[in-house]
Amino acid sequence: MKLTGKEDIRVQKTIEAITSAFETLLLEMPYEKITVTKLCERSRINKKTFYRYYGALEDLLAEIQEAYSLPYVERTAGMRYPEDVETVTRDFLLYSAAQGELYDRIVCSSDYESILSKVIRGMEDDRYRASKPPAGWKPDEWSLYMVHVTTAQLRIYRQWVEDGKTVPIERMADIACQLICHGATMQKRP
Repeated sequence: MKLTGKEDIRVQKTIEAITSAFETLLLEMPYEKITVTKLCERSRINKKTFYRYYGALEDLLAEIQEAYSLPYVERTAGMRYPEDVETVTRDFLLYSAAQGELYDRIVCSSDYESILSKVIRGMEDDRYRASKPPAGWKPDEWSLYMVHVTTAQLRIYRQWVEDGKTVPIERMADIACQLICHGATMQKRP
């Protein structure tokens, strides 16, 4: 249940407790191992209360996925490939870096591939539909371009997280834009 801010304070606290407990459980174990019972114990509510706000755990998961994808979609609304590839790449990386531990776990752990695929699909569906291949490109050629651009952004972010985020975020974004937009030929740094 998305909060509008108009709910009774008790409802707000209950929803926040459920969401917080769910996020904590996602950090501790794969989604498939989380049960309504575990979630209720952690959030200190009974099952009846949970089901008052959610039909199933999948509904709560969908809210988390939307909470990660929707702000990015709004941030990059109207951008298209290939015209805006550099801006989209930089925005994806900066946005991702600002999301926190659960987002990083979802992006980097193979235990969360099904969750990640829905987040990424939510982030990219509109852009895929709005983007048009340059003149002379066949659909299968364009498909290769799109898979390269989108997976490279994600892979670079994953590697940055796995390396402990030691490269400053702006430098990492510069490197990613260079690689994705201009290829692997690198110039010496001044």
